[in-house]
Amino acid sequence: MEFRLYREFFRALSNQTRFSIVQLLRDKPHYVNELVEKLRIEQSRVSHNLACLLNCGFVEWAWNGKNKVYRLNPDLNPVLIGIEKHLVKYAPALDTCKTLARESKPVVFVARSNELKHSQRHQRRSRVKA
Repeated sequence: MEFRLYREFFRALSNQTRFSIVQLLRDKPHYVNELVEKLRIEQSRVSHNLACLLNCGFVEWAWNGKNKVYRLNPDLNPVLIGIEKHLVKYAPALDTCKTLARESKPVVFVARSNELKHSQRHQRRSRVKA
């Protein structure tokens, strides 16, 4: 299995809204308006994230009257249970992993090519005058 697919699987779950939707759907199927009410976020945001979860195979839907009802893909629940068992066992190690802590710090590079060229020209002129 490709690394890219694992990365995308966990990236889908690493979004707080999608994670919360998945957790709610583990209990029972929900209509969009129920998810909106429980999560206290805009309907458009819930729908946007449901579309992602649907496209990635995390959720399924069915018509119930005029409304769609969403449920967790049944194949996903055993996977989530396995992940939770691992998390329970290794939570302290995950919380104290120095490598993960370093990787989570944002790195910001703010340099535009024009600014670099201007800075380099300015440095050259300064050296010539000195």
